[in-house]
Amino acid sequence: MPDLLLIVDANSLVHRAYHALPPLTTSEGLPVGAVFGFTQTLLKLLQDHPPQYAVAAFDPPGDTFRHQRFAAYKAQRPPTPPDLVQQYDLVHEVADVLGLPSVVVPGFEADDVIATLATRAAAEGLEVLVVSLDRDVLQLVGDRTRVLSPGRGDQDAILFDAAEVERRYGYRPEQVPDAKGLIGDPSDNLPGVPGIGKKTAAELLAAYGSLEAILAHTAEVKAKRAREALEQYGAVARECKQLATLDQATPVEARLADLLWPGLDRERCAELLRRLEFTSLLSRVPRSGPTQWDAIYSVVHSADDVRVLLGHATGSPALAADEKACLLALAARPGEAAAVPFALLQSGHEAAPGDLFDAPQQAPDTAVAAAVRGAVEAWLSTPGLRVHASASKDVLRALDGLQLPRPLLASDPEVAAYLLEPHQRDHSPETVARERVGLAAPGEPPEGMEVGADVYRACLRADLALRLAEPLAEQLARDGLTHLMDEVEMPLVAILRDMEAEGVAVDRQKLAALGQAMGARVAELKDRIHASAGTSFNIDSPKQLAAVLFEELKLPAGRRTKTGASTSAEVLEKLRGQHPVIEELLEYRTFTKLKSTYVDALSRLAEEHGGRVHTTFEQTVAATGRLSSRDPNLQNIPIRSEWGREIRSCFVAGTEDRRLVSADYSQIELRLLAHFSGDESLLGAFRAGEDIHVRTAAEIFDVAPTAVTAEMRRRAKTVNFAVIYGMGAASLAEEIGVTRLEAETFIESYFAKLPGVRRYSAATLEGARHDGYVTTLMGRRRALPELRAAESQTRSYAERAAVNAPLQGTAADIIKVAMVRLAPELRRRGSGARLLLQVHDELLLEVPAEEVAAVGQLVKEVMEGACELAVPLVVEVAAGNNWRDLQPLSAVERGT
Repeated sequence: MPDLLLIVDANSLVHRAYHALPPLTTSEGLPVGAVFGFTQTLLKLLQDHPPQYAVAAFDPPGDTFRHQRFAAYKAQRPPTPPDLVQQYDLVHEVADVLGLPSVVVPGFEADDVIATLATRAAAEGLEVLVVSLDRDVLQLVGDRTRVLSPGRGDQDAILFDAAEVERRYGYRPEQVPDAKGLIGDPSDNLPGVPGIGKKTAAELLAAYGSLEAILAHTAEVKAKRAREALEQYGAVARECKQLATLDQATPVEARLADLLWPGLDRERCAELLRRLEFTSLLSRVPRSGPTQWDAIYSVVHSADDVRVLLGHATGSPALAADEKACLLALAARPGEAAAVPFALLQSGHEAAPGDLFDAPQQAPDTAVAAAVRGAVEAWLSTPGLRVHASASKDVLRALDGLQLPRPLLASDPEVAAYLLEPHQRDHSPETVARERVGLAAPGEPPEGMEVGADVYRACLRADLALRLAEPLAEQLARDGLTHLMDEVEMPLVAILRDMEAEGVAVDRQKLAALGQAMGARVAELKDRIHASAGTSFNIDSPKQLAAVLFEELKLPAGRRTKTGASTSAEVLEKLRGQHPVIEELLEYRTFTKLKSTYVDALSRLAEEHGGRVHTTFEQTVAATGRLSSRDPNLQNIPIRSEWGREIRSCFVAGTEDRRLVSADYSQIELRLLAHFSGDESLLGAFRAGEDIHVRTAAEIFDVAPTAVTAEMRRRAKTVNFAVIYGMGAASLAEEIGVTRLEAETFIESYFAKLPGVRRYSAATLEGARHDGYVTTLMGRRRALPELRAAESQTRSYAERAAVNAPLQGTAADIIKVAMVRLAPELRRRGSGARLLLQVHDELLLEVPAEEVAAVGQLVKEVMEGACELAVPLVVEVAAGNNWRDLQPLSAVERGT
């Protein structure tokens, strides 16, 4: 492979970091937010794209030749903020410490420096990777030069080669200056040709090839408006193109030899990061030069292999499971792990598919399998054994399937990483090791390690669970998250596994009947839609539906997609009342979604699993700390519509002598709002056991509680939740059917009557902007870098999240604590009750009929005692034969 030159457009990365991150400062008050973002990005770049040569290009102070040529060039840009100016010396120091020389050429922009260096390097046969957020550099893309536009995560980054440029913009890299000449560039104050946008520019360049050719054939341009604009502004277009064309002969003195990347001096890097108080980045400093993965991985063939491996353990060992490859991996100490084929662990000693002996089709010797299983079983039965585990819930599922004892779980790198950075998508042990501890494990078995890819992967994950345990524990302690990890999240893993295994029973006959009824309703709606539209067509085809709505029926089209006018639910909602077919279409979509997503899917799953449906609970997905559910999602079954409630009625107790018991926190987020805000009115209402929505209605409508009407209460309820979720006046107006001005009045009246809530919102938002994150009562963090985003919509979302996340996150913490306390207490009492589902603020259990009163009382006590607040936590308990028809338990039935 040719050597790589990494060219970093430093100014674009620094500006992005400044606007994307909160205003961070050191303990001495030095602003370092932009420096932190720049450092973080550079460390990831050097890790993901280790170069042979590297350089950071900077803009010079003062004007460039473009300002002299065009006085209005970038004239609209505000001056650089003083706190950003302060950070540039540190940015240069970071680049130097990371081995990237800074190159600045007076009179020329960083883009010109980049163009010159990239051109020289490509001519010498090097591969070039330009890292920039500036689209001007896309004109450099070629056979040897690519442009990486980094995002906020791996999923958002864009790597531009020639094909990607053309796919996204409709023209080739070398046509970028031509396009700028036509379209202009508001960020550089280049006017372009009025009336010519991206689409027209792409079409013209596809037809003629260059701006000069377009201007030479202006008379041939069919669109009158574009033709006249080109005739009038042709000279302006030429000038804009010249200004957008990068200078590839900038007087850069640095030679290629000057840009040789020396690798990283880890001590020097660590010293700088500590001085800047970037302690969270210390673990991300990649090692210099190639990393040799020092490890011994093997396959277990005998009981002696197991005993020898475990005999090397110096502390808690680690486990990982690969159910697809039928492997259980054990790591005794860092760098030493072995995989046990399931075939050696089967309870009946039957061969499992995918065992990894030399002759895969040959079942293992029965005596050997029994001995191996006995050795593993004896070890797992060790009193007080605690293990680290990667994907620990998967490990428990594998052990359960093999009928092996469960050890206690000490840690899981995925759960730890989720607590540390809940907004990240990828918490895999490999990513966590690389990004938080600086351990870069090879993706495939390294040379000399004679194991297959499956064995390597399983052993690696067990090994990483062991290697990561201590450094992640230190990071959790630093952020005050040890209690959540050790006392809540890790104990919860086994509980979730039990719930998944238990599943929830469904009435298959009722579900089948419901499916038939919904199918008939869908067929009826199809006929009505065709009749209303006056034509038959495929309703499920967006293209055909758009043609009917916007061409034949002449309804106003909304936004457009790549394939034509959108027919999304949002577009259809805006068309309500304009034609009868719209209501029918919306109803048709509701029914088809309910039928396919729930009725059909649940019927199939229940058939496959003996009448019970088993969901998978995701513990490391939602940034708020909430659990989520998938395959199927049982947390999202609608309850407001009649048909949604019918679907709920299909979830039943498994046998006639059992009942479903539901325990639901009453208005927990509003109670938490009262606790966090300290608002006297809210506190008083909850302490007195009043109807909080009636109390709020009385406050904002300025009437006595006895005078509050049902409509007043409905609106007050919506306003209560609008405040929690940061709903604006426009959304609130639509929700409760009033004008925007009336909605604004409701919100203002709410804050006037409940001043503590206003203070809480303002203080929480101020703290989030200062710290960059918010916390729950139990210390769970949610980072909110979007608070400094340039886009107002993104910033507004982050502001709403800052106010809501402590409430929603604390509610999630509280119900998790309740689950962690309830499950062992049920076992201790010898109860036949089983936890089935957690749906946000509700727990659903299946309980022997004779235990309903006692279990209902226990669940209520545990849930209400999960956290001490300034107001009482209240849990409503109900029981019944199915999930829809649950009846509240009376005080007598609960045993009180």
